[in-house]
This record gives sequence, structure tokens and C-alpha cells, in this order.
Amino acid sequence: MNSPLARYLRDFGAEAALLAAPIETPSHFASPAEMPALESFAQTVEVDLEAERREAYDEGHLAATQSLTAQHAEELEALKEQHAQEIEQQRLQFEDGLADYLSKALPDLASRVSAELSEATARVLSPLLKEQVMRGAINELVEELKPTLAKEILEQITVFGPEHLCDLLKAQLEEKGDAVSFVHTDDTDIRVEIGDSLLVTRLSAFTADLERVLA
Repeated sequence: MNSPLARYLRDFGAEAALLAAPIETPSHFASPAEMPALESFAQTVEVDLEAERREAYDEGHLAATQSLTAQHAEELEALKEQHAQEIEQQRLQFEDGLADYLSKALPDLASRVSAELSEATARVLSPLLKEQVMRGAINELVEELKPTLAKEILEQITVFGPEHLCDLLKAQLEEKGDAVSFVHTDDTDIRVEIGDSLLVTRLSAFTADLERVLA
């Protein structure tokens, strides 16, 4: 087709010749003959079932142990906290009970201690008080007897009373005590007979009043 219109018309002959030309296979694609057999990829792998079981058991045992250990630690911590709270509650209850007991018991205890102290003090002071009163009574008797003992002619003087008071009176009279007769009795008071006159101490009344006060 050499006419001027040839360049505007499609050349079917050239396309047919192009399609008839053989297609070359790229070098990087192997032909079916050159492909490796599928059997070459199938390899047999042996599995140790017992080892797999042991490994699975060990992993499970470890996981269970860790879980139980963590759970036990949490429970133990909770028990410690509960125990600490119970101890604190018991301490507060004990302090409250002790405060209540002391508030009721201390006044009674103080009263009893005061009473016992007073009684003990009285027991200690009672003999001292009696001794002082006895000495005072003896001194008064001596003053009463001095005018009589100063006379040239002495009347009969007889003293009745407990031995220790008689000895005390005789010591107070000194040498003039030889002119006085002493008769020991179980009475508390001293009785002095001078002729028809009579002098009597009031030691028994004082002792009775002292014992009543200290009772």
C-alpha cells in the first residue's frame, strides 16, 4: 500500500507477522522441566511427644506455682492487716476499760489507803501519847505532894498504881520518895492517899477517849 493514504490506514499484515513471531521465555523463569520436584520440599520432622508433655507440664506447674504464691502472699498480707486491726481494737478497749476501772476504783482505794494510814499512824502515836500523858500526870502529882512532903511532921502517904508509874513517881520525888509507901496494882490510874485526903489521876478516862478516837 503505497498510495498517499497508506499511512493513514492500519497495516493488518504487519500485526499478523508480529503475532506469528515466537515469544522468548525470560531467562529467570525456569521451564517446567527445570522446576524442582515437590517431593524435595517435603521433609519428615520427628517430634518427642514425651518431651513436649514434660515441657507443657513444667510450664503449667510453674504458672500455677507463681499464681498460688501470689495468692498466698495476698491472703497472708490481708490476715496481717486484720490481725493488726484486731490488736489495735483490743488495745483501745483495754485502755477504755482500764480508765473506767481506775475512775471508779481510785477514790475507793484512796479512801482505804487513807483509813489504813490513819490507823497505822494512830497505832504508832498511841503509845507515845499515852506516855506523854502519864508523865504529865506524874509531874502534877509531884507538884501536889511537894507541900505535904515539906512539912516537918509527915502524914502517912500511900501510892497505889501500876509498877512502872510508881517507879516513875518515886524517881521524881528523889530522896523524899523514901517517906512514901508504894503499893503495886493492876489499875491504870495512880491513887495517892494522904491521911484522909485522896488524889487520883484520870489516866483511865484519857486512855478510853484516845482508843475511842483512834477506833
